[in-house]
Amino acid sequence: MRTRTIIAAGVFAAAAIAVSPVPAQAAAPSCLTYELDDDGGKDELWVWNTCEGAQSYKVRLANGQDLPCKYKKPGSGYDKWWWNWPRRFDGLVSC
Repeated sequence: MRTRTIIAAGVFAAAAIAVSPVPAQAAAPSCLTYELDDDGGKDELWVWNTCEGAQSYKVRLANGQDLPCKYKKPGSGYDKWWWNWPRRFDGLVSC
């Protein structure tokens, strides 16, 4: 009887760990500016770094995998990203 109780407790503990939420990432600073064209089946995003220093950011997408982390120096032009529907722009986050 005691063995069953211990096994059940272990199963419930493992289930609690499996459904723990992923920690939220901080929003990218507002000096990382962007322009979004999302009026068609293919969305396009341009990102500029107008901060005083270099920034690392990634594009957060709903309905799909986020885009990879990118290191951007100030004044280095823009980065262009694109993706197809059903993914949707959900913001820039620091990484």
